[in-house]
Amino acid sequence: MKVGRQSWTYVPIAPEPGPAPRARWRNAAQTDFMNPAVLMVAVCTAMVAMAFGAVGTVAVFLQPIAAEFAWPRADVAAAYSVATVATGLGGIAMGHFADRLPVRRVALLGALVPGIAFLLLSGLDSTPALYVLHAVMGLVGIGAIMAPLNRLASLWLARNPGLAIGIVSAGGAAGQGLVPYFARYLIVTEGWRQAYWILGLLFIAVMVPLALLLRDAPVAGNARPGAGGGPSAVRLLALLSLAALLCCVCMGTPLVHVVTLGSDRGLGGREAAGLLAVMMVAGMAGRVGFGRLSDRFGSLQTYIAASVGQTALAFLFPYAGSGAQLYVLSALFGLVFSGAMTSFLSCAREYAPAGKTGLSLGVVMFFGWAGMALGAWQGGLFYDICGDYFASFANASAAGVANLLVLALLLLYVVRAPMREYTENLVPKFHREHPCAAQPSSQP
Repeated sequence: MKVGRQSWTYVPIAPEPGPAPRARWRNAAQTDFMNPAVLMVAVCTAMVAMAFGAVGTVAVFLQPIAAEFAWPRADVAAAYSVATVATGLGGIAMGHFADRLPVRRVALLGALVPGIAFLLLSGLDSTPALYVLHAVMGLVGIGAIMAPLNRLASLWLARNPGLAIGIVSAGGAAGQGLVPYFARYLIVTEGWRQAYWILGLLFIAVMVPLALLLRDAPVAGNARPGAGGGPSAVRLLALLSLAALLCCVCMGTPLVHVVTLGSDRGLGGREAAGLLAVMMVAGMAGRVGFGRLSDRFGSLQTYIAASVGQTALAFLFPYAGSGAQLYVLSALFGLVFSGAMTSFLSCAREYAPAGKTGLSLGVVMFFGWAGMALGAWQGGLFYDICGDYFASFANASAAGVANLLVLALLLLYVVRAPMREYTENLVPKFHREHPCAAQPSSQP
C-alpha cells in the first residue's frame, strides 16, 4: 500500500520486551472528523456560506421587484450596495469585538438578524424599507459573520491560515451560488414575497444551532508574531485596503449583473440564475486552491495572479454571444475572483498587528465590500444610461487595472522594506566587527 504523507500519521509506541520495538500506523482521515479544529472550520464555512448567499439574493430579486414597482434597476441594485457597505462597517466593529469577546456571542447576532430581515422584506412596499432592512442585515447580521469567522478559522488552523481562509471562503462561494439559485426557484414557484418569507424561516432554523457550536481557538494556537503595529503595518494595510476596494469594483459588477445579462441574452429564469451558480461553484475550487497557493508561494503573489485573470475576464462578458459562452466565462471568472478574495484576506491576516487580526480583517473587508457596492451600483447606473452592459463591464475592468497598479506598489514596498532593514543593520554590525574602521584617520 502506498503511504502518503497527507493520509497517514506515524504514532510510535514504547518498546516492549522482545527482539525489536513496535510501531503502528493509523489513517489520519479516520480520526480527523473528531478534530475540533475541523469541526470549527466546517461550522464557520457553513455560516459564511449562508451569509454570503443572503447578500447575493439581491441579484435574483432585482428583476421581479423592479417589475412590480416599476423601479429603475439601479434603485433596486442599490440595495446590494447598501448591504455590502453596511456589512463592511459591521465587520470592523464585530472584528474588534471578536478579538476581545467569546466568538459565539458575536456569531449569534449574525445568526438571527438575516433571517428576521428576510421575514420583514416579504412585506416590502418602498425603497426606503428596502434599504433600511438591507443595511440592518449587513451591519449587525452579516458583519458579525464574515470577519469574525474568517479570523476564527485561521486561528484554529494556525499552521495553514491561507488554506483555512480558503475553505471558509469556498463556503461563501457556494452560498453565493446556491442560496440565490434556491431563492430564484422559490420566486418562480411561490412568488418573491413568499420566497423572502421561506428564506427567513430557514435562515433562523439553520444559523442559530450552528452559532451555538462555535468555540474560541486554544490560547496556544492564537499566538503568532504580528506585524508589530508600527508605521509599516499601517502602510501595508492602507495599500491593501485601497487594492481591495478597486479589486471588488471589478468583482461586484459581474456578480450582481450576470443573471440580468443572461436574461437580456435570451436565457430563461433558471438558466440565467445558473450562471451565478456556476460562477460560485467554480469559485469553491478557486478559493481552496488559491488559499493553498498563498501558504506556499505568498499571499501577495497569488493576489496579483488572480487579479490579472479577473480584470481580463470582466471585460469580456458583454461580448459573449451565446449562453454557452456566458457559462464558460462565468466558470473562469469564478476561479479567479474567488482566488483574489481569498488572497487579500490572507494578506490582511499576514500584515495585521499582533492581537488585532479580527480588526484588520474587518477593515480590509470593509473596503472590499465598499468596492462590491460601487461595482454593483455603477453596473446598474450605466445600464440605465446606455441601455446595455458594455460600459458597465468596461468600467469594472478599468478598476481591475487600477488594482494591479496598487498591488505593484505594494509588492515594491514589501520587497524593498526587508532589504532596507538589512542594509540599516549591516553598517552597525560591520563597525562592531571592525572597530578600527569606525575610527577617523589621524593622518593629515
